[in-house]
Amino acid sequence: MPKVLRAITFKPTEPQDGLNPIAIAGNASYRIDPTVDNFYKRLIDLRNDVKARLRQAKSDADKLDSEQQALKILANATSYGIFVELNVEELDPAETRTCFGGSGEPFPVSTLKGEEPGRYFHPLIATLITGAARLTLAISEKLATERGLDWAFCDTDSMALAKPEGMSNDDFIARARSVCDWFVPLNPYDKKGPLFKIEDTNYAIQDGTLSDQLAALYCLAISAKRYMLFNRTPDGGICIRKASAHGLGHLVAPYGDHDAPAEFPAPCIDLKTIGVDRWQYDLWFQIVRAALEGHPDQVDLGYHQALGGPAASRYAATTPQLLRWFNSYNRNRPYRDQVRPFNFMLAFQASPAALTAADIVEVLDLSKKGPRKKRHTPKPIAPYDRNISRAALNCFDRETSKPVRPELLKTCRQALAQYHLSPESKFLNGEPYDQGPTRRRYVEAIAVHYIGKEANRWEEQYYLGPDEDEQIDYGYAPGELEKMAAMMRARIEEIGQRETSRGSGVARRTVSNFMKGKRVRRDIAAKLCRAIEAKLTYG
Repeated sequence: MPKVLRAITFKPTEPQDGLNPIAIAGNASYRIDPTVDNFYKRLIDLRNDVKARLRQAKSDADKLDSEQQALKILANATSYGIFVELNVEELDPAETRTCFGGSGEPFPVSTLKGEEPGRYFHPLIATLITGAARLTLAISEKLATERGLDWAFCDTDSMALAKPEGMSNDDFIARARSVCDWFVPLNPYDKKGPLFKIEDTNYAIQDGTLSDQLAALYCLAISAKRYMLFNRTPDGGICIRKASAHGLGHLVAPYGDHDAPAEFPAPCIDLKTIGVDRWQYDLWFQIVRAALEGHPDQVDLGYHQALGGPAASRYAATTPQLLRWFNSYNRNRPYRDQVRPFNFMLAFQASPAALTAADIVEVLDLSKKGPRKKRHTPKPIAPYDRNISRAALNCFDRETSKPVRPELLKTCRQALAQYHLSPESKFLNGEPYDQGPTRRRYVEAIAVHYIGKEANRWEEQYYLGPDEDEQIDYGYAPGELEKMAAMMRARIEEIGQRETSRGSGVARRTVSNFMKGKRVRRDIAAKLCRAIEAKLTYG
């Protein structure tokens, strides 16, 4: 447990001038007066009222469902995002800015990117919101552990409790409910009751509808946000109840619902409730089937010929930079045939296995603090076409404008081949081929590497691939590298130079020189750190 050395209290003052009541979406019934109402509490209360009407509705169900979803999105968007808004600006030339870090001592940095706070930027409110959510999850874990329970995964406002071997179902359910009951007195909303409720996913499906009987629910978890929940049917089949589209949502569907594999059973509930498209459901079906058959690392992706086609992501040309990629394509084409602002485009992936030496060229990189040459592999894009195979014929490299041959493109099968082996770096026993429960990773901070906004152009990088030039890197504060080197030398002294050399693959002489005070390259330091961690963790 941490030892609290100092605590700081903040108290709100009177409401600011100029606040006015607002009717959400112009609906007089959704009126919020900021001088008397708690904005967020009022939004959640309104949403609870709409959901209650939805359950009784015999008509207008779609309208009410849209309203409750809109209120949910509004509450989420205004309760956190606006308080951490940072707008990144490109600087040319580089400027010296001040970096404020955890030590309390600011230091100067040279940067090509500036970060300007948004209109409602308020890090105190933002950190208290996220901190309270983490505290709630920590309390939930502590309560579950005290009751002899485990947990499978958690998210911002939920935790999936797991039944240990040997515990009866009735005992498990009673202990899980007691965890939920602990939070009941903290409910601030008009509708009283548990803050943590048992999700519908836990109830059995009978004749295609949700019953009031709890059913055994199984979990297959790969990594954070990448999991699925399922029941076993009496005949030994699989009924998928919930699945994650994390890491899949950017891909254009390789086939439609009407073209699903005939040998796969239809979903036992509608796909909207499961949370995935049909092709994503089929992938999860294969993943869980492989796990139940005893070969979780080997998932058969030969079940549909469409997976042999190129993997593509649809994205809009929303910035001048993205539109400039199509300058060569647009040249000499009539305007109606050009890629225009906000038109869709397709982004593909080059297959490393198909690339030859001739496909990897040197280009001049002008994005850094001076021109330099770098090795460049194709970054294929194409104008949007509903027919992905036809679009692939018009592929070109977005940096060199040179055509990219369709055979160089990664197929859907290749893009999905490692999906079920995604590592979980936040926990031990979470490497690609590890199986079984993960273990908490305890971290000893030996130095702080300061970065800027992590989500800088995240949408572009999600669809088009990571771009190192978009990362905002402020480096280390003065003295941090020396402190890190001193702690590494202390650990190597404990382990021994010979063992460190063997575990890291770093030459014994290099380790010896480091121990004598000489500096090493960053990649060498990273290898030494990994070897130290492995030795101290696993022995």
